[in-house]
Amino acid sequence: MDRYLVISSDGHAGLPPERYRDYLERQYHAEFDERLEREIKAREEHEKLFLLDDFNTKWRAKVGDGLEGAWDPVIRNRVLDQDGVAAEVLFPDGITERNAPPFGADVGLRPFGVAPELQWAGARAHNRWMADFCRDDPVRRIGLAIIPALYDVEENLKEIRWARQAGLKGVFMPAIMDGYAMYNHRKYYPMWDLLQELDMPVHFHSGGAPAYDTSQPGWIGTYLSEYAFWLTRPMWTMIFGGVFELYPRLKVAFTEAGGEFWFPWVLELMDIRASVKHTSGKLGDYNSNLTMKPSEYFARNIWVGCSALPDEETTESYYKIGVDRIMWGTDYPHPEGTWPATLQKMSLSLGGLPEADIQKMLAGNALDVYDVDKAALWKLAAEIGPQKAQFVKRAA
Repeated sequence: MDRYLVISSDGHAGLPPERYRDYLERQYHAEFDERLEREIKAREEHEKLFLLDDFNTKWRAKVGDGLEGAWDPVIRNRVLDQDGVAAEVLFPDGITERNAPPFGADVGLRPFGVAPELQWAGARAHNRWMADFCRDDPVRRIGLAIIPALYDVEENLKEIRWARQAGLKGVFMPAIMDGYAMYNHRKYYPMWDLLQELDMPVHFHSGGAPAYDTSQPGWIGTYLSEYAFWLTRPMWTMIFGGVFELYPRLKVAFTEAGGEFWFPWVLELMDIRASVKHTSGKLGDYNSNLTMKPSEYFARNIWVGCSALPDEETTESYYKIGVDRIMWGTDYPHPEGTWPATLQKMSLSLGGLPEADIQKMLAGNALDVYDVDKAALWKLAAEIGPQKAQFVKRAA
């Protein structure tokens, strides 16, 4: 075939905030109604701090109704067709758009600032809408269930089973664990066991971080310098905690993590620590539950969802990580993503790489991770996928 299959590892979808009421359990309606306007206003104010207000205003004017693809299935498929994307993994929203689930059950998913019961209610509302959204086009939509995993493992198991029966393909969990047991805790074993049994990948996405005083100078630079740490903290808790030793078929993805500059360094650091050299030997034999190096667990159990295409410098880092670990993503509909110039950015960034490596990063690795209709996706790619000729690097 003369076209590539593309599966975006990073898409965001969610309803306008007032429409989540239709999916929310009745006992939470009064609380939802009381909070709605305050939450909308707070998100608008946060957006002005997180992104320059004039930048976001110009962005919305430029893309027109394309942002409504966050909840409109017709518009979303039109955008995917124009981008050459056959399918996408769907996270909740909540950082720079106004279509986040209620009660803090958004892509930040922090375990503070809201009662666990309410965050669970918001998560279930989003999950039930997401199941409907994916049923509209089950071939193209790889929906994730929000699991506020830190509070009640039995509730986790119940929602994971429901999500699988409802057709969702994976789960999204909080990366911020402050105040609760980290993911090396034995209490989570039944959850890892169930996810491995159901072949449902676990996802962590950038966005969650400790609370910052946004009235003070430099907070955004601080966030941008350390967000990858908070996102990937579950990785070393799970590796050193022996989770992948006990559950060798468990799949985990870290998405929008600054992979090109972050993961090679972290992998090297973990392997050094695991080697019990002089600098860490005084801490004892803390690797007795591991039979492989941390980087080897990474190479078997972990994938990186990269939402920024590599340039010539970062391409080298993707090879250090392993091109069989990289899953490319558009980050639609966020302004820091590739849309609406996805095809141009694809060819500019990946042009000249070996064809097999390009296909691995664009979709081949995702096919190994997700339970999808491969035949239907290849058929769709033959119609809308980017042409391989676009990726042939021409001499200057």
